[in-house]
Amino acid sequence: MAAVWEPDSDAIDRAGADREVMVRTAIPDQGFYANPAQFEAVVIGSDAADIPSVLAFGRRVWAWSVTETVPREGTERCAVAMVSLMRRHPDITPAGFARHWTERHAPLALRRHIGLHDYHQYVVTDTLSPDTPEIDGIALLGFRTRADFDERFFDSDSGRDEIMADVARFMDRPGRETTLVGPPEAAAR
Repeated sequence: MAAVWEPDSDAIDRAGADREVMVRTAIPDQGFYANPAQFEAVVIGSDAADIPSVLAFGRRVWAWSVTETVPREGTERCAVAMVSLMRRHPDITPAGFARHWTERHAPLALRRHIGLHDYHQYVVTDTLSPDTPEIDGIALLGFRTRADFDERFFDSDSGRDEIMADVARFMDRPGRETTLVGPPEAAAR
């Protein structure tokens, strides 16, 4: 998995020519999340063994080897997804972070994020590219429509409070790189 700044679509297409590569690009309206640290594309499914190809994806590339968990597989294409680069709370181990996130937080998120249609958790197992920060996870929360994201992210104020209290137990705040992306696009074949 890679976060990319100034993506090179030709390089991404070449990487996708012989394997599954999914690209999701940042949408123009970042709303609350708008800031200069955001990436412009996320590439999912690239072969970690082909690091030179991954590094050619854009001007700056952060790449990780990940293990995927899917608490909810969407049945329809999502118009918008929030991608968050996550760092564990300093008082928790990497294994403790992964266990809490996948076993305790995921069921809570499914209950409280009522507009959530598709939810993928990527636990980082290795950093693959130079200058890539160490992170512990990448969350991808997909919503069918922008209205579902804006208006149905939480079921209630108490739901938001419960989610935020749980997040504080296992992670540092999401990185400033949190980015809203559009629907997935397969790299050219």
